[in-house]
Amino acid sequence: MRGDGSVYQAAGSRFWHYVFWVDGRRVKGSTHEVDEERARRMLDKKREAMKRGDEVPHEDRVRLADLRDLLVKDYERKRNRSTATMRSTFKHLTAFFGEKARAVRLGDKVDDYIADRRAAGAAEGSIRIELALLNRAFRLAVKKRKLSPRSRPDIELPKEDKQSVRRGFFRRADVERLSAALPPAIADVVTFLFFCPWRIGAARRLEWRDYSEADRALTLRPELNKTGHELRIPVDDENTPELMAVVERQKARRRPHCGFIFHGRSCGTLRLDKQGHRRPCLGDFQKVWDRACAAIGMTGRIPHDLRRSGVKHYIDAGVDPHTVMAWSGHRTPAMLRRYHIIDLDDLRRAGKRASDYRGPKENVIKGDFGRTVPEPSQTDGNSRVA
Repeated sequence: MRGDGSVYQAAGSRFWHYVFWVDGRRVKGSTHEVDEERARRMLDKKREAMKRGDEVPHEDRVRLADLRDLLVKDYERKRNRSTATMRSTFKHLTAFFGEKARAVRLGDKVDDYIADRRAAGAAEGSIRIELALLNRAFRLAVKKRKLSPRSRPDIELPKEDKQSVRRGFFRRADVERLSAALPPAIADVVTFLFFCPWRIGAARRLEWRDYSEADRALTLRPELNKTGHELRIPVDDENTPELMAVVERQKARRRPHCGFIFHGRSCGTLRLDKQGHRRPCLGDFQKVWDRACAAIGMTGRIPHDLRRSGVKHYIDAGVDPHTVMAWSGHRTPAMLRRYHIIDLDDLRRAGKRASDYRGPKENVIKGDFGRTVPEPSQTDGNSRVA
């Protein structure tokens, strides 16, 4: 029968070949057997493996380029805004394995890839991201029945390097000293990012249409936010005087044909990105930043440290974490915890609170060294009440 398939001898080959159909698709190949009976047993074995899902028709033809294409389509379907970043990251995989590398043979070479990337000086975090993309591409291939589950390699990601997590931050006094060492226009950006801990890319793209004098509020549009969610913060003299002062100074610097709040050297020059959108005026200010950091003795800090610093400042000020997330735009408490850096001063305050705590007021007695200690409960199971 057609569904059972058959074996035949191909012209010019000493091996028997098989052919059968699965879900309307023809599957054929060589049995690598010269005996017809053994070839029929191979046919039965192949057919049963296909039915169980242990094998997928023509899975040996799936290439690394096919895995990448599945990943791109998945990103586009989900409307992920990081498609370009994903493509750039995936290039490291294609550079090592080659676009035509067979997917079923990649698993044995993953360790070689890790060693090659480390030798090239790649960070552990970068290698983890690259292999995570490859692993996701394999999952999609299995889901789309391009590969069988057993053909998907077990890709073990390198352990996260905890030392690579940045822990630099600024106190408010540090930010004030840093601002004094910067040009006024850049100092306003620094002040804004400390009291409004958004990403610097979002601040660059803020426009005057995002600021409402009537509502006394500033809005971060969803398309400007990495998470795709809108954020809204108050800007007024009473509650956020530092932000209000920044906005007022930027108003004074406002230029006629520029809609951006923060300005830079390219202000007034029309520059478009790949999507045809106007590029922000505020560009890279790393050089003046580095000089200012060196001037105040805080070399090695980066502008993104202001986001961590702002989060810590709000939490240290007693703002509850849920409200801080509404300011910073963090979507999960776990991510917020990563930004709330515990330093030695925090531990000193904790130790002082523990030292000052005397226990419940209704249940203390004088102890050794002239200090008060909690009195054992009189209702303990091992005590007898008089």
